[in-house]
Amino acid sequence: MVYKYIDIVGTSPKGTDYAIKNAIQEASKTVKNIQWAELGRVTVKVDKQTLEYQAEVRIGFKVQRSRND
Repeated sequence: MVYKYIDIVGTSPKGTDYAIKNAIQEASKTVKNIQWAELGRVTVKVDKQTLEYQAEVRIGFKVQRSRND
């Protein structure tokens, strides 16, 4: 069995939990067999009176081979 991972950044104006959830939900639209997620750096973008929470998320998934391999 082989696993692969990708690093992505989720964002949300609501908080870090939402930023993490957004990252995983968006990745699951194109990545199959997601097995785990690891939280990396968390940052907050400050723009005048608004905040944008950013969460780096490493997503791990099982590599699925085609039947011809």
